[in-house]
Amino acid sequence: MVYKLFLRGLRKKIEKNIEMGKTFNEKSTAGMCDSTCMQNFSEELKDINYGLKRELENIEKHYINMSLFIETLFRKSHFAQGRLIPRTKSCNMKKDVIQPQLERYIEQMKRMGISVDNKSSGIPESEIITVVDIGLIAQVYANFFSNAVKYTREVSLESGETRKYISYGHELIKDFFGLGKDGVKFNVFSTGPHIPPEERDKLFEEEFRGSNVTTQPGTGHGLSFIKNAIEIHGGTVGYEATHNGNNFYFILPK
Repeated sequence: MVYKLFLRGLRKKIEKNIEMGKTFNEKSTAGMCDSTCMQNFSEELKDINYGLKRELENIEKHYINMSLFIETLFRKSHFAQGRLIPRTKSCNMKKDVIQPQLERYIEQMKRMGISVDNKSSGIPESEIITVVDIGLIAQVYANFFSNAVKYTREVSLESGETRKYISYGHELIKDFFGLGKDGVKFNVFSTGPHIPPEERDKLFEEEFRGSNVTTQPGTGHGLSFIKNAIEIHGGTVGYEATHNGNNFYFILPK
């Protein structure tokens, strides 16, 4: 569906270029295109070409993401051993994993009135995580952001204003995996009502869907995939009912 929308936009802009070319040729042949006509044509062509460039960039971004997911999820080693096999690689967590996934969903978030609170991000550009399979962890964030699009709700703040937003970030947890073995906790927060206490322990179970999300499309596989992907990295996942909303997180060895 995403590619269909991008291709439709690309087609419209190409058709507009062709139409403009015909009009320009007709006016030029008839001697009707003076300097003002040329200037208007040049400006319109510039706008269309800018739009074409943006559409191409969007298609390229989604192609890269799709290729990454296909390569990761259909990797031969997964099927040979009957389970997810991580292929770890050094990466910049924010640049290589989080930002590309956020860019995939940012337009959907805007349409839903969801803002991103960058003040809470706290992931420096220089941070390097050496123990992750980029494709698997990228899919983890894709699932988190996809859920945020569907389930983020507006809340009333102490200031009296109402907001609907998400935030993401990380924090160091000393000795989480044992003495001298620190963990890094990665958070994805979204505003909205808390998940009922009796359902929280089941959130990451296969095919489980909360009672408050039955009107939204879904299969109940997203969070269970996240749990599987994080655990094969030696990490753990969890949920917290926090002020103004819900925080989903995973913790990886530092």
